[in-house]
Amino acid sequence: MAAKTKDISLDLYITANSPGEIAGWVVPVVREIRAKVWKCRTTLVILPCQYASGAEMSIGASSGVDRCVRLGAFGDLMSGDSMTKARKRLVLHMGGDLFFSVYLSKRLGAALWAYSSRPRWGRFVKFFFVPDEMAERRFALLNFKQDRYERIGALALDSVVLRETEEETMESLRLSPDEPVIAILAGSRPVEYCFGVPYFAGIASRITEKFPDHRVFFLLAATVNEEALKKSLESSGIAFKGVNRVHEIDIGGGRWASVVRDRTLEILNCAKLAITVPGTNNLQAAALYVPYIMVLPLDRADEYPVDGIFGVLPLWIPGFRRLKKNYIMKLNARTEFVSLPNKMAGRMIAPELRGLFPPEEVANKAIELLESPQSLQEMSRRFWDLTHERGAASKLAEKLAKWAKDPDAK
Repeated sequence: MAAKTKDISLDLYITANSPGEIAGWVVPVVREIRAKVWKCRTTLVILPCQYASGAEMSIGASSGVDRCVRLGAFGDLMSGDSMTKARKRLVLHMGGDLFFSVYLSKRLGAALWAYSSRPRWGRFVKFFFVPDEMAERRFALLNFKQDRYERIGALALDSVVLRETEEETMESLRLSPDEPVIAILAGSRPVEYCFGVPYFAGIASRITEKFPDHRVFFLLAATVNEEALKKSLESSGIAFKGVNRVHEIDIGGGRWASVVRDRTLEILNCAKLAITVPGTNNLQAAALYVPYIMVLPLDRADEYPVDGIFGVLPLWIPGFRRLKKNYIMKLNARTEFVSLPNKMAGRMIAPELRGLFPPEEVANKAIELLESPQSLQEMSRRFWDLTHERGAASKLAEKLAKWAKDPDAK
């Protein structure tokens, strides 16, 4: 339960900027803070970001925090008398550009902690939580003081909390054990799902031609812009059912794929195979030991958000669209891994299809895996080895509870 204003002993300001970070990192941490930190008020500050989906405020408001505000409106929050009620303040960076969290901590006169795999802005950050062994080695190689960082594990693993068993989900979907599930996750940003849903519908069509008994589910966020999705399907010539919401998509051959919102983890848990764009959901699939293929088609690379100047300048500048696409293609060529589990493992434990390729290549890879139960089982086993240790959110909350009692404690 949140502390009443008059009882607040710690004001915690959490910074994040994307739906994946909020759902995968902020939610489990806030849940543990509620259980472990006494008289703490939590404020989620949404940072500006070129990767934003536009739904961050609505997702943040339902994350369990006491307050949610955009960074641009933070001055209004500070102007109230609420700022004088807490004995201690702390900024906890959990996503986005660390520069903004440094700015916020300076403005509040508060200490800054960060969950990060790199020691950026190190002299301004009092303490780092790092997600994995590779990140820990990175800090050590840079001779970072050992008392200023701690490996706690991947927070997104703690976000994998199922509301029902696999059997209950299968029953609610009216599925029999003879109907294997294919889960497709096309992303939460308009640039992803408006292109991705029609693209993956074609892939689903080819898979179900080979395996007509398999059921396909598109797992979408509740914040999807329905009008944009319908317009995208219509322009692609794909029939769908539903008036206010798209409920089913025609994938050809008399077969329809279901479109489901707000049950991503539960349906993913039933899946024999998932096909997904990069994101937190890759790690969530691994945490459920569900084999997946990560797909990043770069046909529209110029529309993707990226860091730096290419993520800021508008595409209408003459020649800039081509420059941005070339930049992303080169960036992709020199990037070893994109999917989070592969990054954590330091090797390819789940297939990544990145670049310019026909949809048939994705369908053929999926069919290859579905025809090889041993390959699927081996991928699940590798996921277990990587993700079975949980508790990062609890470790972070315990550190916060000790600091709240004694800020000078190590």
